[in-house]
Amino acid sequence: MLAEFRVTFSFRSAIRAVLIGMLVFAASAAAIRFTRFGGGPACLWFATAILIVELVVRSPRAWLLPVTAAMIGGVVATGQFGIGYGYAPLVTACTIGEAILAAWLLRRGRGSGADLGSLRGVFLFIAVAGGIAPAVSGIGGAATIALATPTGFATNWLSWYLGHALGNLTLAPVVLLALNGEMFAGIARMRLARKLEGAGLILVTIVVTRLVFGQETFPLLFVPLLPLMIAAFRFGRIGGAITIVILATIGATFTIGGSGPIRMISGGTYERVLFLQFYLATAVVMTLLIAAELNQRRRLVVALRASEARYRLITDKSTDIILTQTVAGVIDYASASILPLAGYEPADLIGIAAGTLVQSEDLPIVTKTIRDALANPAATFIVEYRGRKADGTMLWCESHTRAITDEDGKVVGTVSAIRDISRHKQLQAALAQAAQTDPLTGIVNRRAFDVALDQRLADVAAGRGIGVCAVLDLDFFKRVNDRHGHDAGDRVLCTFVDVARRSLRAEDLIARLGGEEFALIIWNADLAEAHAICERLRREVADLSVTTGFGDDIRFTFSGGLAPLRAGRSRQHILRHADEALYRAKNAGRNRLELSS
Repeated sequence: MLAEFRVTFSFRSAIRAVLIGMLVFAASAAAIRFTRFGGGPACLWFATAILIVELVVRSPRAWLLPVTAAMIGGVVATGQFGIGYGYAPLVTACTIGEAILAAWLLRRGRGSGADLGSLRGVFLFIAVAGGIAPAVSGIGGAATIALATPTGFATNWLSWYLGHALGNLTLAPVVLLALNGEMFAGIARMRLARKLEGAGLILVTIVVTRLVFGQETFPLLFVPLLPLMIAAFRFGRIGGAITIVILATIGATFTIGGSGPIRMISGGTYERVLFLQFYLATAVVMTLLIAAELNQRRRLVVALRASEARYRLITDKSTDIILTQTVAGVIDYASASILPLAGYEPADLIGIAAGTLVQSEDLPIVTKTIRDALANPAATFIVEYRGRKADGTMLWCESHTRAITDEDGKVVGTVSAIRDISRHKQLQAALAQAAQTDPLTGIVNRRAFDVALDQRLADVAAGRGIGVCAVLDLDFFKRVNDRHGHDAGDRVLCTFVDVARRSLRAEDLIARLGGEEFALIIWNADLAEAHAICERLRREVADLSVTTGFGDDIRFTFSGGLAPLRAGRSRQHILRHADEALYRAKNAGRNRLELSS
């Protein structure tokens, strides 16, 4: 703490310190002269609030001059109008220490001083200026006054604490707004209409407060609080501060003068002045809290508008669709990008169910995703689905969805960033097709055949049909490649596939397992019917000749083995039995078919 107090001087700061000293002298002298009853501390004390604010708004390096000036002013006032010059330095030192402690704690708590624009800052100010600092300084002050006068320590401490705490809470916020320039800058920024409104509100406050404190018949102290609240709501801390000054000035004038509604309280002038200060402090704290809450809400509104402007700019320029919907699934915002992507005018979508933009087959999975997002606000959920464009065509979409929550954490809807992934899906389908297709012949490959055979075996096990697996191998195909070249061999393979496709039915499947080996799944046929289909194919192939392009014709045949699909048998089992039948056909002279045993 001591490291902060590096002294700096200037002529301007010296003049300012002199003014602070004069204000402290005037406030101290007035309090001692008019509110010191029974020889103890003054029950209405505003001098400390002036010094607290001066120290809060200035760097600790510049504290020495105002502290010295305030010390001089306080000693003179206390010595001249109070307990005499013998004890005046000690009492004033306690007052100065209170201001230094409060200012240091406020700067430590907020980093640069008192912030009455937030609830946290207001509560910190109340705790420090209205609690810790006067309670600590009251120990020394009460003890010194007890030595100088025939008064008790406990009574002195209580009077000191209440007078200083309530004085700090009442005056410090007003002085803070004046010294940091916020009050005058705020008034200067107002338009003429606002200034006239503020002037009218000030006039109403003066009239109402004068009427309330100018009578002693009815306890109407609550009435001046109404213009205070209106001022806080309409003009924030500035309006509240000005109306509080009016209330304090008029109220103190009548109460100290022995008139007004506070005179209805039983007790002496000490009790009535103390009640007035408590009344004013309550009004100040109430006004500060309301103004701080409103200020925080204004900041949130400004931040929200700025965020919304950035959000609108991003969404309007983004190629993704931004869609927000209520908890009930009703669209309440759609970005402009939905027009070029899906053909909808954004304004036409407001108020309709978001589910109408989804293909009915994919609606359950989209609905589940929305429900998951609503149930888990901290997570983002991704789903791919087919959307419906304005012209009725389909659009593949990828949606990133998360919940929207209000300030209380309650879920009020969802926001989704939706991207057109139709090209990606087309590429994905093309890649999937390529991964399952033989590039030479265009029929499915071994991977796709294994999947299809497993599915047909499951169908057989479920009683949904019967079928046969046939494994075919072109006879002496290596000789074709060796004599005529691989181009001719490829032509033979493609010719075989073309013939097989014409011979097979729509529900049948032909696949190239590798090289010159092929496999068939003949569906809804028993072993005899499948044998007839394959035999017809064998005869047709045997009658073919393939031209090489160099004047040579190639004739070829194939051998095959057939195995029925049976429930409870694995794919490997079926293929092994078909292979065994194929080997028997080759061993028996080729160009023939054999059935599995």
